Amino acid sequence: MSKDIQVYTSLDAKVQPAEKLDILLLSTEGAADLKTYNDLEVIKADFEGKKVAAMAEKMFDQVNTLADTLIRKVRIAGIENPQPVGGKASTLTVTFAEASFDTALEASTDYWLKIGGKAVVPVRTESKPETDEAIAQLFEGKSFTMDGIVFEASVAEGVVTFTSTTRTPISGYTETVEFFQDAECMTACGLHNGTLAISSGAKDVTRADKLLEAIETLRGIDDDFYFLLTDVTDGDCVKALAEWAQGTEPTPAELGAGVEDHRKVYFGQTADKEYVSSFGRSAILYSEFPDTEWADAAWVGCVGPFWPQSVTWKWKVPDGVEVADLTDAERDRLEENRVNYMTAEYKHPYIKEGICGDGNFLDNVLGADYITYQMRENLYNVFLENPKISYSDAGFALVAAAVFSALNRAVELEIVAVDPEAGGGIFNVKVPKRADATPEQVANRQMPDIEWEAQLDGAIHKVKVNGVLSVTLNS
Repeated sequence: MSKDIQVYTSLDAKVQPAEKLDILLLSTEGAADLKTYNDLEVIKADFEGKKVAAMAEKMFDQVNTLADTLIRKVRIAGIENPQPVGGKASTLTVTFAEASFDTALEASTDYWLKIGGKAVVPVRTESKPETDEAIAQLFEGKSFTMDGIVFEASVAEGVVTFTSTTRTPISGYTETVEFFQDAECMTACGLHNGTLAISSGAKDVTRADKLLEAIETLRGIDDDFYFLLTDVTDGDCVKALAEWAQGTEPTPAELGAGVEDHRKVYFGQTADKEYVSSFGRSAILYSEFPDTEWADAAWVGCVGPFWPQSVTWKWKVPDGVEVADLTDAERDRLEENRVNYMTAEYKHPYIKEGICGDGNFLDNVLGADYITYQMRENLYNVFLENPKISYSDAGFALVAAAVFSALNRAVELEIVAVDPEAGGGIFNVKVPKRADATPEQVANRQMPDIEWEAQLDGAIHKVKVNGVLSVTLNS
């Protein structure tokens, strides 16, 4: 028999995860395990006298930020100072040791030496070569190009050494060597006692190469970070890091092949007024004193607390970043080269222009990343929290709700624009029907694609005011 009065109390007080930036500061002044820090004094103790401690201090101490919070969480890892490693040239060494032929070489005749089953070197005899030294001498001053690599010959007694003019590896050569009577290498002379030794070289490994190698090793251990900043400020490394960050966003084909999406954004700084920023997932800031000012860390500390809310990265005034001493021509060049810098107009200092290397505004890039992240999280939650999602219009609608939820959240964060008349976000989602599915999709339990589009919320970066001020004097 059921009870007439039933009371059930549900506690809805679960801790909600805070949306905060995942920032990695990478030190190149000694190995240190990746660790999360919430206390600046602990960072200073662990990295006493090191640049990364100064970076963290600049990031944490942005007390004049317009945000209502401060960054109080970063991850820090340390690597040994990356050093360049010189490469070596590749060599193909042909040795004639009492060489003989089934068809002897004749005087005043053209021949072609095929090396490693791949490279062909033409020679012409003047007299009949009858010794190893005479055969080798045919190649004095000769060179050839294979796979874009130039090889030049040097001769010593019965040995010919072809050395690459660049330090680079080679591949695809076999340990064979033969003279031919025709350029097509169809009629062999039948060389005996001629051997080929192959030594593959190695390319030069730059400091930037070693830095990226260390970062990829770190990612193999823990890839859970979004912003990357380092204590490296030389142009080659800054450019390499910017290019690396660009490559962290997977293509649709890579996603289809199972590559996980761990896209990054790199913030760097340069003292080079001619530096050209070209890559879309990086923001480079000009600083006259990069190794003491740490303008990139200050900028992130000033604007980063707003995330994931969409805010303009231009017009901000990070503490501890001085206005750059630049001529008008130098400022124009930095803007043309898509490099951000601290300026002052009519005694008002601020960051200009708040862009990435491809000209995209930072808030647009971060906003698109957030939508991607939130949509993926919502979709995982839908599938993990439901025992079964039916292959039906109702099931498709349940999945699509995750997309709508992400876009609505983006509207709240001012990432997606709002229709001033309707009051809702300016986005459109096309949810497929069960009838749209192909037999293959049904068999593989694959839902047809959900297609959506949204309009990013813009921001005012410039304004021009025209008007006429008239004054009437009363008598």
